[in-house]
Amino acid sequence: MKLTADYHIHSTYSKNNHGKSTIEEIVKTSVELGLKEIAITDHGPKHFLYGIKKNKIVEAKNKIEEMRKKYPQIKILFGVESNILSINGNTDLNDDLLSLCDIILCGYHSGVVFSTFNDLWNFHVMNFLGKFNKRIREKQIEKNTIAIIGALNKYNINILTHPGDKIPVDIDKIACIAEKRNTILEINNHHHHLNSEEIIIAAKYDVRFVINSDSHIKDSIGGFTNAIKAAQKSGLDLNRIINLA
Repeated sequence: MKLTADYHIHSTYSKNNHGKSTIEEIVKTSVELGLKEIAITDHGPKHFLYGIKKNKIVEAKNKIEEMRKKYPQIKILFGVESNILSINGNTDLNDDLLSLCDIILCGYHSGVVFSTFNDLWNFHVMNFLGKFNKRIREKQIEKNTIAIIGALNKYNINILTHPGDKIPVDIDKIACIAEKRNTILEINNHHHHLNSEEIIIAAKYDVRFVINSDSHIKDSIGGFTNAIKAAQKSGLDLNRIINLA
């Protein structure tokens, strides 16, 4: 059992040394691992700590074009891990970025430039308070879920990254919309979400799953040990994982 593809890999184009390997280092390692397909998906530009700089996006795409010619034995996709910026589900995707991308990932992250102060307050302060108050937590689950569903409905998102990580959400409602929008749910090897309990809930719907390494350095590309354990524990039919052979 092995992965045939890894669609969530950060490169040195994620700023502040968040990604530690160059695109060519990533490609060479992936070829050595026998992967058939990879996606370079650095954080969207509104992640003020780690996002790809706007003036580097075209440069990164051109580098991938260069790697496609140099390493024809592997399919290389250019993408982005976009960030949810508002309770309404707005992200840092725009037409210029979308026109360059072969694949779109999206997830919730802290450290982003939220759309309004109210969004900052809701995501950061209220989710923090929800850790200590059941009523607040239940309300935040509802709000967080609305934000993610909003993003799924507004954009053609290929993969929803690590749902359930960083903020609590209603996986049942998210999986229901993911089925309708044909969005693949990620079992993230690094962040441990979806976990086995979440996979059981999501698997009730006709959704597909993907295992991604969420690699930030070439040595962890193709990692799937934690994710496959969660999938097996959940009883998921492994044929529903699109990149597992």
